[in-house]
Amino acid sequence: MAKFRKIICTILAMTLLIGLVAAEPAQAKPKSKANCKALCSAALKATGGSANLKYASKSALDFGALSSAARKKVKAMQYVFDAKEAYSLCVMEAKNVSQAKSLFGTLNKYKKRNCKSDYLSDYTTAEKQVFQNAVCGQKGKYVWYIAMSPKKDVNMKGQTALKKKL
Repeated sequence: MAKFRKIICTILAMTLLIGLVAAEPAQAKPKSKANCKALCSAALKATGGSANLKYASKSALDFGALSSAARKKVKAMQYVFDAKEAYSLCVMEAKNVSQAKSLFGTLNKYKKRNCKSDYLSDYTTAEKQVFQNAVCGQKGKYVWYIAMSPKKDVNMKGQTALKKKL
């Protein structure tokens, strides 16, 4: 009988131990998951340029930098912009890291095209500088384009804030 109790106590102790170990990860505070809207919000706050923006979109079709092939790589997106799309901020989540790298390349090409485009004659000097001092970046599956100020250091503040959230 004593041997039987010892076996039962051992089984109960093991069951309790396993239960405690299995329950501990569930009690741990989950890491905040980044999303495009939160990242966009952080960058907007850091640049202080939200007064210039009037429109917002979650559709990759609305962001002129993306071809139809590039749009297929976007899992989620937050895009905010003004009427002329000079002041704008776009944060995208790609379907995977490889596609994020490809989207980053697309954004860099877009930035270079905008700086030398003939259509810039329709923009003010300050708006032209916004295009020229835009910042593109990529970290993991997230890619962004920040054109919120004619001053590059302001756009970089937005990028820094965004990276801190990732």
